[in-house]
Amino acid sequence: MSGVDLPVGRPPALGIAVLSAGAGWEPALLPLLDDPTVGLHLVRRCVDVAELLAVATAGSVRVAIVDAGAPRVDRETVDRLRRAGVCTLLVEAARGDGRAPVDLGAADLVGADEPPATLVGRARAIATTPARGWSAAAPTPASLTPAPPAPGDPRGRLVVVWGPGGAPGRSTVAVNLATELSRRGRGVLLVDADAAGGAVGTMLGVTDDAPGVAAACRSALRGRLDPEVLAGLAVALDPGLRLLTWTSRPDRWRELRPSALAVLWDACRALADDVVVDVAPGLAGDEPDPLEPMLVGPSAATRSALEAADLVLAVGAADPLGLLRLVQGLDVLAETAATGPPDLVLNRVRAGTAGYRPRRQVREVVGRFVDTEPLAYLPDDPRATDAALRAGRALADAAPSSALRRAVQALAAALDPATGPLTRMPVGPGHGRRRRVPASTGLRSGA
Repeated sequence: MSGVDLPVGRPPALGIAVLSAGAGWEPALLPLLDDPTVGLHLVRRCVDVAELLAVATAGSVRVAIVDAGAPRVDRETVDRLRRAGVCTLLVEAARGDGRAPVDLGAADLVGADEPPATLVGRARAIATTPARGWSAAAPTPASLTPAPPAPGDPRGRLVVVWGPGGAPGRSTVAVNLATELSRRGRGVLLVDADAAGGAVGTMLGVTDDAPGVAAACRSALRGRLDPEVLAGLAVALDPGLRLLTWTSRPDRWRELRPSALAVLWDACRALADDVVVDVAPGLAGDEPDPLEPMLVGPSAATRSALEAADLVLAVGAADPLGLLRLVQGLDVLAETAATGPPDLVLNRVRAGTAGYRPRRQVREVVGRFVDTEPLAYLPDDPRATDAALRAGRALADAAPSSALRRAVQALAAALDPATGPLTRMPVGPGHGRRRRVPASTGLRSGA
């Protein structure tokens, strides 16, 4: 690979790519990389990030030495290098503002004032030390998914509210669940991560279309997202309740990079006791971007949130079509969520579509295809939801005595850790096994 004849018994040289953008540390480093005794070989001096990624994708380098101040060098760049099997040594110039070094997820970070020999030693270390993320024999990309909080971990809980296409009421559940949890004394951050066109801000009367989620992701890509920055981007709605908005424009999904989202969820957990995330329904494979094929498509935010979630609520409309969409989506959801089967929330339960004793009918149908009792049955209450939409407020303010608000209150109580561990009761004759997704749900319209 290197084209350099090493002494007998010496391991082959490790390929190195350098991106310095004219930084002062490069000239003194290059002669060392041409010395066969150091075990490194300079494959390419790259002029920009595009060339660096092309070299990494070709598989000819093991380590990239990158200047942190070079154009377009961010967390996504480091992530894409990692996925190509290349570990990054980031070189950062000293800052005069006293701020901490950038955190771009690199394998190692050194100051630009370090001697060239130190850069060489650090480059060899990250390429050959498994603890740094790769094995010298078989480099493997490290996972970017944040680990769920362990028992006693001070980080908050990530609750993802998902639902299939067809407007099952997912955003209504997310908004009002977050509100009720905050009124139980929990510190709550509500995140609108519906990249198909978020509606949470509009539902709560926040007319400013500034996408807080996108701004947070940009800060994460630059290595500057922490709880303090995140709090400044969120909108304070009530004591204990903040909102991180998303734009109503679906064409901005490209700003939701997977590497930035992983950092965002950790920052959210550090800011709030409960992070309630409203996500888009799409989970099917996205068409790759021909210009940047390593990027995920519009479902990136949904998949990232589900992979990081501590709890997933799957919201489905309690009518024949809504239940069909729900049970068909559960198989795809199970492949994405890291927490196991989701908890079901059945919305708009009413006799007009489910028949006599609608809750019982819906329960019997759901029991054919899932193993546990749905966590909540939310009644159809258009008067309450219409009042909330007109006022731009949650049900707790617009319709405090409504049946739907009381049902969401009960759901929040069931999810509140202060009330004890959440229990999931088995239901139906299908308990213990999974059935084939039906062609129809079989809800009866009469008794």
